[in-house]
Amino acid sequence: MRRLALLGGAEETRGGVWDSKADEIWTLNWFYLYDWVPRIDRLFEMHPIWLYADNDREEWAKPKEHWEYLHKPTDYPVYMLEGLAPRPIPSSTRYPIEAVTEYIFGNRFIRGKDPRDFYSSTFDYMMALAIYEKWDVVEVYGFEMGSLTEYRYQREGAAFFIGQAIARNIQVILPAKSVLLRARRYGYEGGQMIFRQDLERLHDKWVEKNRDAMARLQYWEGYVAAGGGMGDEEAIEKLRLAREDVLITSGGLQLLEYEIRFVDLEEPELNINNPLLTIPIVKEEKVEEE
Repeated sequence: MRRLALLGGAEETRGGVWDSKADEIWTLNWFYLYDWVPRIDRLFEMHPIWLYADNDREEWAKPKEHWEYLHKPTDYPVYMLEGLAPRPIPSSTRYPIEAVTEYIFGNRFIRGKDPRDFYSSTFDYMMALAIYEKWDVVEVYGFEMGSLTEYRYQREGAAFFIGQAIARNIQVILPAKSVLLRARRYGYEGGQMIFRQDLERLHDKWVEKNRDAMARLQYWEGYVAAGGGMGDEEAIEKLRLAREDVLITSGGLQLLEYEIRFVDLEEPELNINNPLLTIPIVKEEKVEEE
């Protein structure tokens, strides 16, 4: 029975790979830099990084170093969008997108009148290739897509390909702490007592309230910091109230986001963040608080 481990970077579950008995470990991007990766049998670089490899901006320093690394021979293949680049990449292997897509989708997924496919992240490409190669067991470590921000949309793709693997008699093993596919059995183990649309409407209202509160806070922070409110007790009181409004509206907004995920039968954790930790406090206020 052939076992494969897919390794991402999420701290919550990536450590489980060390107990894996997988025949191969596949990982991605520049994870060869990290000591929590036990070994690499295949690396996936599914970004068109040659488009910005020559960018001299400071924020692109790591991608640029990564691009240089890829031009050195490695002991493992590097799957890429294309096998060719401005300079040859010794270990580059062109991802077999046509064969994989035909095997998984064929003409069975139609949007409108046209056959379509669906890949939302590097994880999707990795899982799709595992399905195409007919692995018996796929273990998933370090892939969570648990954020409400940049990775949230990728969970749809992850769920789809995990489902495709299961449907093709591939056993998929997720860590106990994984947030992927944690929804309870609808109807049998819970259901919507509050309509999601009602929560969405409340959420939109609280987004507006929070935006207004943040604008008032920034105004009074700037007013006091600029000296307009030095010794002005009324201005200091308005600043205090503005901070209070930000805390209240931010807390309410985060609670509604939690409730929306809960109604979706996920198992979210309620972690209320303090937005004031990211807002500069004027020097005069710091002195008084000390």
